[in-house]
Amino acid sequence: MDGQPQLHLHVLGELTATRDGAVVDLGGRRQRAVLAGLIIARDEVVPADRLVDCVWGEEPPTNANGALQAYVSHLRKRLEPDATARHRGGVIARAGPGYVLRVAPDAVDAWAFEAAVESAAGLAPADAVCTLEPALRMWRGPAYADYANESWAEAEIGRLTELRAVARERLLATRLELGEAQLVIGELEALVNEDPLREERWRLLTLALYRAHRQAAALAALRRARQVLADELGVDPGPALRSLEAEVLAQSPHLDVPTTAKTTNATPLVPRPRTPDGLVDREREMAVLRALVDDLSVGSSGCLLIEGPAGIGKTRLLDELRRLAVGAGVWVRSARSSSLERDFEWGVVRQLLGAGADEAVGRDERFAALRGLCEVTTKLADDAPFVLCVDDIQWCDVASLQFLAYLVRRLEGLPVLVVLAVRSGETHGADDLLAELAGNEAVSVLHPAPLTELGTAALVTDRLGRGADTFVATCHRMTSGNPLLLRQLLRALADQGVPPDAAHVDTVRAVGSRAITSLVTLRLRRMPATVTTVAHAVAVLGPLADLVTVADVAQHSEEDVAAALDVLARSEILLDGQPLDFVNPLVRDAIHADIPAGERALLHERMSRRLKSSSSQPGHAGVPRS
Repeated sequence: MDGQPQLHLHVLGELTATRDGAVVDLGGRRQRAVLAGLIIARDEVVPADRLVDCVWGEEPPTNANGALQAYVSHLRKRLEPDATARHRGGVIARAGPGYVLRVAPDAVDAWAFEAAVESAAGLAPADAVCTLEPALRMWRGPAYADYANESWAEAEIGRLTELRAVARERLLATRLELGEAQLVIGELEALVNEDPLREERWRLLTLALYRAHRQAAALAALRRARQVLADELGVDPGPALRSLEAEVLAQSPHLDVPTTAKTTNATPLVPRPRTPDGLVDREREMAVLRALVDDLSVGSSGCLLIEGPAGIGKTRLLDELRRLAVGAGVWVRSARSSSLERDFEWGVVRQLLGAGADEAVGRDERFAALRGLCEVTTKLADDAPFVLCVDDIQWCDVASLQFLAYLVRRLEGLPVLVVLAVRSGETHGADDLLAELAGNEAVSVLHPAPLTELGTAALVTDRLGRGADTFVATCHRMTSGNPLLLRQLLRALADQGVPPDAAHVDTVRAVGSRAITSLVTLRLRRMPATVTTVAHAVAVLGPLADLVTVADVAQHSEEDVAAALDVLARSEILLDGQPLDFVNPLVRDAIHADIPAGERALLHERMSRRLKSSSSQPGHAGVPRS
């Protein structure tokens, strides 16, 4: 609005702020960390305990919340000096259990940079250059330079750094389209020297040299690329570089400067940045969440259980619920269970109710504690409707889970919405309580479905640019539509500059396997040792796997193997039914690659002995393929 002070926050370099062009004193490093944490969340509520982690890490002071409030107060005074004490809070607003940053989309340089790179993807080459060049000039140093070694900033720093790399590559690719081959060779050489493992940079350098009528230099660049990749990674160049080498040798006319008509319909060969939302195939789920928040706003209660396997998007739906609730002016009290904290009584309750729960949970008799907590909840609801939101309740401590089950049966007449997310397939010491919650008539259960191929195509376009049908189909098949696995795969493809065309279908599996291994193996390592051994045996046996053979190779009883197979199926690691197989090839590859060398050799030896024994039996029809 005209006449209003112009506040700008800068994170592409050290964290600074200006107001009407004048530098704002944001205070010391810890105080600025509060602002950095809010900027990274971008329009989302950041719980106070997460901000405490940003400021003090694992060693918070005794009165961390009080110190945090003081930092927020000081920041408000400096960002809104003209506002009275009563009206400060427009920029850093209190929302439920934390704070949220309220500034214009162009008030943060990182946000403006991201929007510029996104918009350049749909522009004509000359306009794209005019958009990308000033956007890249926003960078004054490494993103969030003050917090480069902080774990809470690592992901955002990496994302912005990658986006800058993509923008630089896209700018030079666009200038190549405009016929500036001679002018960009030096800049491309510099880019290659910065990161010689990005094959897209070698591709652009080779193309620039060829268009500058330096065919020998172009071939020399390709030889250098091949040598670097072999020395550093032990791999050959990807399909894009191999195809380019053949075209250079053949002096293909396709390598000439493209005409306007060609450029107009070209598929971008570099990754597009992600959009802030990226939520696809969730119209039904969002409609349910909106209806619950609308009902709560008029005083109705409700309980929703979001159930599904790891990576299906349960946490993202909880984030969307919080956003909807805050937008409707409803308080949100959130908690997240942890496998490391499930043995600590009332841990989740304390996250939800804070000090208000202390008196109730201190009572000796459990029923008295539950009744006291229900009274605390009722008093809070008398003040205003609110949401109780708990993620990963499969790891919830038993006492807190008892409270949630107790409360859900007594919600009628209370303006309280309880929303719980549970990962299917995980074992819990109180499975009966979880079953009671899921079976309660007052509880609605939402099962987010895997992404459709159309949804997969939308995410491919969001991350990499418009994808060829075969490329999209391969991504969908390899990840079975699991959003987390798909995002991991696309992030890895983007990191390597892989364009989403038919020529790169064969790279999807190789790249995806490396990207997803850590996610799958972490889930498996949380399971009992018998389950892990059975999964390893199924991975080694492949199409030979059946109950009896797995029991023989894993050296467990058939009853124990049957129970382990049930756990793996409920965890959506294995398909439910016969023949035994993993939900998708990436999961099988990840588990097989994680088997220790000694165990793998032992499993193969047992499998070999079984095959030899089977082949000696009468009526043997031959050894199945391995």
